Amino acid sequence: MSESDRQPFPRTMIDASSAILLAKAGLLGACCSLLHLSMTPTVAGEVGVPSRPSADAISRLVGMPNGIELLDDPAGSVPAAVASDLKRLHPGERDTLHHCLIGSARFVIIDDGKAVRVCRRYGIAHINALLCPRLLLFVERLSADCAAAYFARISALGRYSTQVVEWAAACQRQDLAIFLGDVEQ
Repeated sequence: MSESDRQPFPRTMIDASSAILLAKAGLLGACCSLLHLSMTPTVAGEVGVPSRPSADAISRLVGMPNGIELLDDPAGSVPAAVASDLKRLHPGERDTLHHCLIGSARFVIIDDGKAVRVCRRYGIAHINALLCPRLLLFVERLSADCAAAYFARISALGRYSTQVVEWAAACQRQDLAIFLGDVEQ
């Protein structure tokens, strides 16, 4: 699949825990083939530690065509109150959300609860890894059966509340419209 096949999708940031979940579930490559996934050097360092789950699988995708783009550290400034909020996060989530706040990405795939609260506070569009099979289903990159199997795998691997799992399982294409860009079914 070429870069032009994922053109409707602008850059999407991903944090370490989401990348690890998707890699462990066997879905990170499919997400890369659809989304223009990007991560910060801090996140790449977190997922690239040899003892980390799926470190090899993720590291192989970083910098590869139709893989994960490695961005520079975020350089744009954010208001002091926002910067203070970001400092309370782990470095990977901090840099990832900083990139979103300065316009480097349309949305973020993030599974850290504290970072999700920051996303809500500052209007950063976000999903968790659990919704990636649904995105791939809605653009017909996965069959319903495959999407359900990946959903179950990610649900078992991740730490999601029953409420989050139930909402994600029931969500429809229109619930994820902002994350689907201009791609038609």
